[in-house]
Order: sequence, then C-alpha cells, then structure tokens
Amino acid sequence: MKVKRSLLCLALTAMFVGSVRAELRVWTDKGGKTIEAEHVRTLTNEVVLRRADGTEIRVSLDTLSERDRKYAILLTPPRISINVSTDTDRSNTGINRRTQIQEEEIQAEVTIEKTSSSPYEEPLRATLVLIGETEQSGHSLILEKRNEKFSFSEGSEVRFESGKISLRQVESGKERGVEYKGYIVAVMDKIGERLELKCSKLEYEKNAEVLLSGSRGTVYDEDYKVVGPKKKPNKESQQNAPKKSWRRGF
Repeated sequence: MKVKRSLLCLALTAMFVGSVRAELRVWTDKGGKTIEAEHVRTLTNEVVLRRADGTEIRVSLDTLSERDRKYAILLTPPRISINVSTDTDRSNTGINRRTQIQEEEIQAEVTIEKTSSSPYEEPLRATLVLIGETEQSGHSLILEKRNEKFSFSEGSEVRFESGKISLRQVESGKERGVEYKGYIVAVMDKIGERLELKCSKLEYEKNAEVLLSGSRGTVYDEDYKVVGPKKKPNKESQQNAPKKSWRRGF
C-alpha cells in the first residue's frame, strides 16, 4: 500500500549545501500547511525542497496544493536530444618523397533540442569536449573544452560552436603529431545533475566523468589516467630542445 506523505511529515535528508541559495518561496499542501523553502529539483512523483538552514526534504507531488503541484511540474527537467556536427578541412603537402605534412582545421557545432512539451525555463549548462590522439604515444588529448550556459526560455532549440582547432601531422617514416578523434557533450541542470550525454565513441561514454573534469591540454593514457600536461621546460632546455612537429591552434 502506497503511503502518501504530507508536507510536514517527511523523510528528511540532512545536507548542508554551500552553494548560492535560490529564491525561497512558500509551499502549501492540500491541508493548508505551509513551509518556506527553495526548489532544488522535481522528480517523477516528488519535489525536492531545501530549507533556509540547508536541510533538504522530499515532498510527494500528490500532497501539494494544485497551484504548487503545477508549479513543480513546470520545473521538471525536460527530455533533451543532442546533435553534433563537425566541419573538418584537410590539406596534404609533400616536402619530399619520404616526408608528408597533413594539416587539419576542425570546428564543431552543437544543437540541443528540448523534445518534451512542458515548459522549462531553469538555467542549464552544456559542456563540449573535443578529443585528439597523439600519433607517437597513442595518448588521448583534450583539444578544446567549452561550457555554454543557456535556457529554453525563448525557444526549444539552442546552438553553439567550438573554436577552430588547427592540427599538424608529419609523416616521415613514423607519424608525429595529433589527430582529431571525436567529442563528448553533456547537459547539466543548475545543481550539476546530468540530463543528457552524447559521445562519438563508446570508450568516451565509459570515461565521461574523467573527460568532462579535464581541461584543455589534459593528456590521458590508454586507461584514461591523467599523464599530462607536463611542466614547461626552462629557457636553457627550450634552446636545446628540437622543434615540435605539430601545433595546436588554440
């Protein structure tokens, strides 16, 4: 038998949250009892509220007044679809019989669409990560990372682009340089809950947490453990070091 919980007879989860407080409002249940709290998230059958002291409570939607129930439903996270298209320009130059230079310029465009019909105007954040691979070591490298804040307050579709990335590879017996390999895109709500994830490779999906937490220039080994970037050499070692055979245009 399903037991409905009233607004003031709840299972409490004691959590102190140091983030910035949202606006407090008065919530009313069907019996007229009230509580002042901020909205945290709306789940399938309940709403999570946070009191001014940081205590979180879960309230069954069925126990709320009709006005507050409708308000909570309007804040239910939407269903989202993500589409990523990449524009890649390549050129090859032959230096001699043995040496070839390949240059790439890559730019990605992300389209995020709200596919559910209910209005949703809460702020969201999309994170785009473009990933390359070093030819000599086979390590993965974050070429570009972009965070985009948006909302669906003015429509059901949002688009944004990455910066243009320039890569160079030199083939002379052994390939040297970096090659673009794919992407990962995640959409999070205002408290960091992931709503949707899209990756160009299954291995990126399996290692999504690691890749999303990295920054531009982070290098990973085959097990997606961080191995770089390494510290910059001093001036003396820079003078004696051979010139790099590839460049990143970012």
